[in-house]
Amino acid sequence: MNLSGFKIGDRAMIVARNEFYAYVDGWRGRVIGFDSGAVVLVGPGMGDAGQSTDPATPNITLFVPADELSHTV
Repeated sequence: MNLSGFKIGDRAMIVARNEFYAYVDGWRGRVIGFDSGAVVLVGPGMGDAGQSTDPATPNITLFVPADELSHTV
């Protein structure tokens, strides 16, 4: 665990608190690390209708400040 309150393997959801992350608000991923004060998430890519559930969709990695994230199950 680090100062962000997240640890590797945690599931997290982006909860946009400003315009910069609004386009991925609600996106869910798994914590795979920490870099320059950001939490590194990986999860399914985005399709036309939002986050894809198709396993063929490539994963994407996002670097998100901890205050823009919420723990999920």
